Amino acid sequence: MAKVGSKKVLGEDIYHAIKEDILSADLVPGSVLDEVNLMSRFGVSRTPVREAIRRLISNDLVGMEPHRSAYVKPLTFEEISEFFEAYQLTQRLVFILSADRIAREQVDTISSVEKKIAAACVRQDIKAIRKLNDRFYGIVATGCSNKFLQELYIKLREFSSRLSAMIHKSLIGDDWATHAETLQRDHEEIIEALYRKDCDAIGGISDQDVALFKQKVYRALERPIPKGARSNLSGIIRTST
Repeated sequence: MAKVGSKKVLGEDIYHAIKEDILSADLVPGSVLDEVNLMSRFGVSRTPVREAIRRLISNDLVGMEPHRSAYVKPLTFEEISEFFEAYQLTQRLVFILSADRIAREQVDTISSVEKKIAAACVRQDIKAIRKLNDRFYGIVATGCSNKFLQELYIKLREFSSRLSAMIHKSLIGDDWATHAETLQRDHEEIIEALYRKDCDAIGGISDQDVALFKQKVYRALERPIPKGARSNLSGIIRTST
């Protein structure tokens, strides 16, 4: 994010800009958030930079140790395993309820978002894909008409965004076409089940969606998918851009 012209840049703006960089994997785990560099980047004093960093720390995206600069918090394999455990159960319930409750107009919107995702895949625009994916699944979550499940699911989706961005970066120039085709087919199955209000089918589609995502994550990390509910690995993930 460049300096915002004559507009005053606040801690809120800096927070969202750095958060976007983290979720899009432009700032990889372990990246240092140097306050002086951030002050120069945004054209601000130290106060709004520190305000943004404090918010990122409170949201568990950034870590800080005494007498050291803040850094993008690494993800452990244990965290990833626990995430998939929670994500699979939550998404399945959200999808089933949404298939029963979602309005046709909402599914129409989801379908239009999928067309934009397909176009972004052609451009290999990782940031656009991430944002549009969040919108796609966000509308599905809204359709479940349960604010508590919706809030939990959106929080899990934020964690998944970091993993998705790292997968996308690892696939560019490699197996991108196959990945994009699989993503589109997966989304189309979700949309069709929502249109049919097929609660039975969409539960299986959700499990398949998570299993495919999990497989790609561990493949990108060059690790075998752990058997059982959890992995006892605690290594730190580092990916190159």
